[in-house]
Amino acid sequence: MIDAIYSLLRLLGYDDPLHPPMTHIPIGLTAGALLFLIVALVFKKKQLEPSARHAAILAFVFVFPTILFGVLDWIHFYHAVLMPAIVVKIVLSGIVILSLGAVVLLGGRTRLHNAWLVVLLAVAFVAMIGLGYFGAASCMDGTSP
Repeated sequence: MIDAIYSLLRLLGYDDPLHPPMTHIPIGLTAGALLFLIVALVFKKKQLEPSARHAAILAFVFVFPTILFGVLDWIHFYHAVLMPAIVVKIVLSGIVILSLGAVVLLGGRTRLHNAWLVVLLAVAFVAMIGLGYFGAASCMDGTSP
């Protein structure tokens, strides 16, 4: 089934993994949420807090298809071999899901949690940087598709 999807895409002229282009969406949204919230706190601009929350919600939503495409690429191109970089990416993906999920849950509550939201968004963003690093590392070690 998965090979059929990639075969169809190859017929259409797309022979690359599905996952990399998708990664920019949650990374950008998480960075945006973090920056909106920092600016809201530092400059006392409460009107930016909803923007941070909305960006965090969208980042949380887009993490799931991004991970799904990553799993599909891993199965198709690497035959689901559990390499060390993949194990790290699984752990980091879990951290991203948990931290963004906490932001979504806590973000609608009292303003008292804003400092914690900054920490959670920073954790999610740093984990995403790690995901990008280990994704690029697996491509540079000669095992890329």
